[in-house]
Amino acid sequence: MKSEDSPLPSRKWSIVALGSAGMAAVLLSYLLAIAVAIVCLALPVVFLVLIPIGNGGLLIARLLLSAFGLVAGLTILWSLIPRKNKVDINGVLIDLNQERRLAIEIEAIAAALNEPMPSEVYLLGDANAFVLETGGFAGFGKRRIIGLGLPLLQMLTIAQFRAVLAHEFAHYYAGDTRLGPWVYSTRKAIARVYENMGKKSDVMSFLSRWAVVAAPYILLMGAMRLYWQLFMRITQSISRRQEFRSDELACHIAGSQPLIEGLESINRCQSALKAYWNSVVFPVAAGGFQPQLADGFMRFMNAPHVAKATSDYLAKQTAIAKPSPMDTHPPLSQRIEKAKLYNLSAPELSGQSAGAELPMISLIDDLPPLEAGLLKRFIPAVAKADLKSVTWESTGMEVYVPRWRKQVESHSEFLSTMTLKELPALLKEPREISNKVANPPGMLLNQAQRDAKAYEVLFCALSLALIDHGWTLHAQPGFLYLECADAKFDPGGPISAMRAGKLSAEEWETDCAKRGIADWPLASSPERAAKLTTSAATNSENARLQADA
Repeated sequence: MKSEDSPLPSRKWSIVALGSAGMAAVLLSYLLAIAVAIVCLALPVVFLVLIPIGNGGLLIARLLLSAFGLVAGLTILWSLIPRKNKVDINGVLIDLNQERRLAIEIEAIAAALNEPMPSEVYLLGDANAFVLETGGFAGFGKRRIIGLGLPLLQMLTIAQFRAVLAHEFAHYYAGDTRLGPWVYSTRKAIARVYENMGKKSDVMSFLSRWAVVAAPYILLMGAMRLYWQLFMRITQSISRRQEFRSDELACHIAGSQPLIEGLESINRCQSALKAYWNSVVFPVAAGGFQPQLADGFMRFMNAPHVAKATSDYLAKQTAIAKPSPMDTHPPLSQRIEKAKLYNLSAPELSGQSAGAELPMISLIDDLPPLEAGLLKRFIPAVAKADLKSVTWESTGMEVYVPRWRKQVESHSEFLSTMTLKELPALLKEPREISNKVANPPGMLLNQAQRDAKAYEVLFCALSLALIDHGWTLHAQPGFLYLECADAKFDPGGPISAMRAGKLSAEEWETDCAKRGIADWPLASSPERAAKLTTSAATNSENARLQADA
């Protein structure tokens, strides 16, 4: 229900007008396309029936234009036929009957806007949240769906996530989810017309070779392209206004400052998410393990270099003052400015839990099976695999070290004859390694790709050389280093520095001598490496059994 101290703003006529403008644009698009199709279909009648047949040359031109009109008209009408859009949510369904604390928060926001609860709530791997309506007929039997991004659940507080939820429910409140499918379908229809009239039509390609057809064909395609751009500008402008309206409602429901903080966190999360999945999650899953996705993302975001990179990205986003005509959302700076102008505090809503500064993820009671389902949804290759549980503290020895040994294995005979102080020479001329790099299935590597693989092998060899001499590996999302006594060492740092010319061979050799590692071999002999691999696997299995016990 609404708070008496912070009543919802009225349903402004401008939003109704914008919605009406959107529907008018949709209707006009179909009417124009049908009118063009009718004109095209009338060409055979005009050129072959109404105008008397002339000489042979004109007859050929008439036949070509008639064929053009017939093909173009039928193609346009065929392209306008609505296609059934199957809704495939790339996420895992959350059972709100089991996750009651999460359900209560969603129910409180729904009640504040006097909106029905969604019928389905999904956990997403994206740093995003969305709402949509699908199915049904003539407004009846529609399913309301809401998607909640796992990264946001982890990184946003309950108060901030309330603002995000309120923003999404505001799209229901303003009717945006009813207009959205119409706009989307119209965009797809216009795109189909353009595609089917263009490269997908062999008949049209043949006809447009003739000058008499080429001119009207170019004119028609140009007109469609211009109208597509106009339609996109109009509908994207409406979309940006809808986002402003949803922000306003979110400020009334959850407060201005939580919304601002939530928007900033979303931008930071989005900038780091791809790197997290590619560099952290995929390697662990490929090794046959189930990582703790939400906890890992928090660790990744808190790593100093990631925190700096995401802060820099946020600063760039807030510096953008004007939107592009094709942007669906207003610039972050404008959204924050408007939220500050509202200057609304968060009202008390019945049913909401205490501890608004806790992460939203704390309201999910049974997270592991949801994360497991989400991982298999995102990585189909492991969908049928029986993944073993793993903690981030143990991923170094259980995931990375076995993978490194496998990469070094085919080069160990050569690398066992080289010492750590000779690493600069190998980085300068890696051919001895790169020439023995195997091609992946169905792919032929060029020399640059082989050299890149060779640098990876040298990184693995350097790391393993230290581990095999007693150094401890610390590997968690966002950082990796080796430690011995009070000394810390990042194996990737000197390799990058030497490749960039920022660390000379003499400086590297001096550093190795100080650490007492200069004469260590870059790889153990194949026999010793096999023993170390077996020993590490046994220790990991024993540790897991002890933890389970």
